[in-house]
Amino acid sequence: MPIARLISLLSHRLFFFVPIIGLSSMCCAQELAIHSVLVPTAGNPTTAIEAQHGRYIFVSVTNVGAPNFGGPDSAASTRKGVVSGIQVFRQTGLLGLHRHPRAIGFVPTGGAGANGLALLRGEKTLAVGVGDDGVAFLDVDALIRGSAVPVFAAQGHGAGTFDVVATADGKYVFSANEYGILEGQRGNVGVVATGIDAKGRVAHPVTLRQIPAGDVVPSLGLSPDDTRLYVLSELVPAIDARPIAGSTNKSLIKADCVQVENTPPRTNGLVTVIDVQLAIDSVGGEVLSRVAAGCSPVRVAEAADRSALYISARGDDSVLVYDPARMESDPEHSFVRLFASGGVAPVGLRLFAHDRWLAVANSNRFATANGTFSAISISGAAEDPHPTSVSAGAFPRNITISHDGETLYLTNYTSRTLQIIKPHRTKM
Repeated sequence: MPIARLISLLSHRLFFFVPIIGLSSMCCAQELAIHSVLVPTAGNPTTAIEAQHGRYIFVSVTNVGAPNFGGPDSAASTRKGVVSGIQVFRQTGLLGLHRHPRAIGFVPTGGAGANGLALLRGEKTLAVGVGDDGVAFLDVDALIRGSAVPVFAAQGHGAGTFDVVATADGKYVFSANEYGILEGQRGNVGVVATGIDAKGRVAHPVTLRQIPAGDVVPSLGLSPDDTRLYVLSELVPAIDARPIAGSTNKSLIKADCVQVENTPPRTNGLVTVIDVQLAIDSVGGEVLSRVAAGCSPVRVAEAADRSALYISARGDDSVLVYDPARMESDPEHSFVRLFASGGVAPVGLRLFAHDRWLAVANSNRFATANGTFSAISISGAAEDPHPTSVSAGAFPRNITISHDGETLYLTNYTSRTLQIIKPHRTKM
C-alpha cells in the first residue's frame, strides 16, 4: 500500500476520559482528571514535538508500511529497506481540549531510524536522531509542505543515534549515540555545531567530537541554564577504571539487573555530568562526575529551579532522585531517594504543572501487555509518593509537553498511536 494512502487511512481518532486520584500538595487532596486522545500513526512512533504554538505536531516514526521489528535494539539501525521519518499533524479546532490533530504528510529521513527530536531556536529547524546516519536536520517550513530534504551530521560507524538535545541559542546539538564505539566503550555523546543562520536554518552542521559515556547510551538532558549535560548509560563498561560515585549505595550499585527472563544478569548503569562549555571547547575536563544509577537508567528530567534531577530506572521499576548541586560538590552523597514509578519498566519522564507533578511512561516493553501512564505528585511532604496510573498503549516510550505546559504527548511505540493527554487538577 502506498505510504500516502496509508497515512490517509490513519486519520480517524479515538477519545476517552479517565479520572484518577493523585496525592496532593501539602494543603489538600486533589483529583487529577485525564482527558486523552489516541491518534494512529503511520509507523512506530518514538517522539512527538509540538511546533508553532501547537498548530503542528511532528512525530518520528519507523517501520512505515511494515511490521514491527522483533530483533534486538542494536540491530534496528542496520536494516535495509526500512521507511522512517517525520509524520506531520495539523491541529484544527479550538484551543484546549477541542483541538483535533489531523495527519497531513510524511517526510522520510533516510535510513532505518527516526528517534529523538529537538526544535532549534526560532523553530525553523528540526533535529532528529536517525540511528546509524547520525543527526539529521530538516527545514520546518519545508517539512510542513512535505518537501524537506535532511542534511546530516554523521556520528561514526554504527552510532545508533537515538536522543538529541539543543542549546537555547540553537548553536549546538548533543546526541546520544547509543552504540557508537569510542575508547573501548559502546556508547558516546556527539557534539554538533549547527551553523544556524540568522533565519534559524541549518545547512552545514559539523560534528566537533564525541565523548565516551559508558555502555549503551539511550538518552541525555540539558540543565535549564544550558550549562550541564546529563548523560545516561544503561551499563557500566566491563573494563572501566574511572571512578563512579555511589559505590556503597545498594539502591544504585547492582550486579543482578535482569529485565528479560532467561537472560544473564547485568551491572547497574550510571549518569555522567558534563560541563557544556568545556565539551564544546574540547579542552578536556568536561566530565564533572559519574554517579551510579541503578538498573538501566534511560530518561532524565530536571526541575526548572535545578533542585532535583529525576531518572527512570527501567530495570528497577523506579524513579531515582538526585541533588544536582551535590552531583558536583559531593557526588558520593548526591542520591536523595527513589520511589515506585507506578508500573513496569519506566522509560519516558516529564515534569508538568510547574514541576509539581511527574509524568512517567511505564513501558512494560519486555512483556506482551500494554503499558501505563502514571502521574505522580512530587510537591507534597510524602517521602514515598504513590503513583496513580491509567492505561496506555503497547510500549509507551517518550513524553513531551506543549508550549503552554497544559498538554502531554505520549508515544505508544508498539501499538502505533500518539496519546495526547490533558491533565486537569481539581480539589476533592
